[in-house]
Amino acid sequence: MMYLIATLLCLSSFTAFALAKTPHYKAVFGTRPDQIQSKRYLLAAWIMLLLTLAVDISQAVGYGSLMFCGQMALAVLLLAVVLSFRPSWVRSLFYLLPATTLIAVVLASI
Repeated sequence: MMYLIATLLCLSSFTAFALAKTPHYKAVFGTRPDQIQSKRYLLAAWIMLLLTLAVDISQAVGYGSLMFCGQMALAVLLLAVVLSFRPSWVRSLFYLLPATTLIAVVLASI
């Protein structure tokens, strides 16, 4: 269950990295982000990426960094495919990923 949480955090992180860039944000929302909003997306993305690394290393000390690299590759691949073919779906991901991550955290703590 913790690997699912880490994967969702990683996907959320790379979604925030993409939305911090003007072309991706414009493709998803149709407007340009302001500079403060882009900085907030970048800060949130880095925090989530570090949380992903912390979760992976806490679950498997020896293979945690390897799991982290695999989750990053999977997240980037999925996000690149979605941004290439259906950029409007990233808007749904933007809202669904935090909710899904929260549900997974609650279920893992039970």
